[in-house]
This record gives sequence, structure tokens and C-alpha cells, in this order.
Amino acid sequence: MPDSISTPAALTGMQRWLNSWWPSVRLRRDPLSDWRVEGRYAAVSIANWKLTPHTARLLLERRVAQPLSFAANQRLTVVIPFRDRDEHLLQLMPVLSAALDEQRIRHRVLVVEQEAGGLFNRGRLINTGIHYAAGDSDYYCLHDVDAVPVVANYQCPSQPLRLVNTLRGPEGESRRTNYYLSGAVSIRKDQVFAVNGFSNEYWGWGKEDDDFFFRLLLAGYLCFYDTQGTFEDLPNPKQQQVVRNSPETPPHVKRNRQRRSRLLRGLISPFEDGLHTLRYEVIERLSGALFERIRVRW
Repeated sequence: MPDSISTPAALTGMQRWLNSWWPSVRLRRDPLSDWRVEGRYAAVSIANWKLTPHTARLLLERRVAQPLSFAANQRLTVVIPFRDRDEHLLQLMPVLSAALDEQRIRHRVLVVEQEAGGLFNRGRLINTGIHYAAGDSDYYCLHDVDAVPVVANYQCPSQPLRLVNTLRGPEGESRRTNYYLSGAVSIRKDQVFAVNGFSNEYWGWGKEDDDFFFRLLLAGYLCFYDTQGTFEDLPNPKQQQVVRNSPETPPHVKRNRQRRSRLLRGLISPFEDGLHTLRYEVIERLSGALFERIRVRW
């Protein structure tokens, strides 16, 4: 198991200066691109990352084939970050509950709702759910409310595992890219705490999942995805859809991209921000037959 994340503190002053301006180049190769476990589980690719030479060396040094196995009789908490998606929640919960029962997984489902007002912060909500349920969990599934399982393995994986591959929507089937780590991700509790969880500083929509994936890569974890994983993709609200390179890109989206870029360059340490800096207040608790729901404020 990896012991620590490589942080900017390990860089010399000259390295930090070089990393701050050196052009990023797409890696384009992944030594594990053709590797599979049981013919079903593939490594989430790093080939799409645009990196400085120093960061590329760090990731490639840690890119080692590792086994993937599944442990039985582990306690799962499904963490669903949430705001203004009641229709999606009503569609997801009966199907998710049935899938977990069928796989005989000891579980709780925790819906973490952000109070109204202010920009949405998915990373903070996931961190809140992880922290809130830590005493009763051996592993988590970090699960979007708009992803309804059709074929999904919710068992406890030895390495972080993306459950989603094929999406079924109104326009037919599509597939997630092989470098994506979001949608529904299962991960052991010790692993998510080892990388300090998610950043708390990505506001609005986007890039917090890239940040989390990069934390896992720095720590030497090998993330997998299930090539058979199939989910129904519920339509997102229009306000959450960001058009790439649009002249009307909101300022918070630009800040998210800049923050991710600084992380990839080694100018931000994952230890500066995450579970250990999380602050939240639970302002309401609700319990139902299929899930618990807490409303929080920052």
C-alpha cells in the first residue's frame, strides 16, 4: 500500500520555478494500456494527461501493474452528493437498493445535500459523507444521483474502481472515456483517507474528479474501471452543462481549471486541502426506508 503522496515540498526551488512555466505536453502513452484483470477490469488511463516532464516522470514511476480483488462482508456506504435532484433520486434509489440487496452487501446510502444558495461543491459534499459515515464504513461508493445501475459490481475492491463504462440515454448508448474517474467510484476507506479525500476548493461543476484521480495517482494507487459496467444516464440540468472554450465560461469554471493545472504542475499540495481541512455543519437529518439524508452548510 502506498505510504504518502509526493508533495510540492519535495521539489527544489528551481524545480518549482521550472514547473510554473514549462509547457505541458500530453503524455500519449500508458504502459498499462492493454492490461486487463479477468478480461473485465482495465486500468484507468493516464495517456490523456497534459503534464510537465517532472510530473510525467513521477506518474510513470508509480505506474505498476497491481492485482485487483474483491473482499466479502465489508460495510459499504454509498455517498450521493446532492442538491435539487429529487426526481433523479426517486429513480435511482429503488434500483440501487435492489442491486445492493441482490449482491448481499451490507450497506447504507447517505445522501449529502448542500443547503440552498451559493455555488454547488461536489467535492465538499463527498468529503462530508466520507467523514460523517467513517465509523460505520469499510469502503465507499461515491455515486452520482443521475447514474442508475444496470450492470454494476458494488463489492469492495482492493484498488479504486470506476463502476461506470457504458451509458444508456435517450439517444442510445455511449461510453465513458478510458481516462475518466467519476460517476460511481468504489474505494476503500483507508485509501480515500490516505490521499486526504477530495479538494474542498472546486466550486460549481467540474475538475474536482480530475483532482481526486491525480491524488490517487500520486499516491501510487492503480485505478480500474469495469468494462462491463452499464448505467442509465439521467439528463443533467442545463445550468450544469459547461461548453468547452466558450467565451461565456463562468469565472468559477476558469478558477477550477487553473487550480487543477497548478496541482498537475506540483505547485499545490493535496495535503493543503481535503478531509483534514473540512468544516461543515449538519442542519437537518432525515431517515427513510432506503436512505439517510443530511443537509449541510459550510
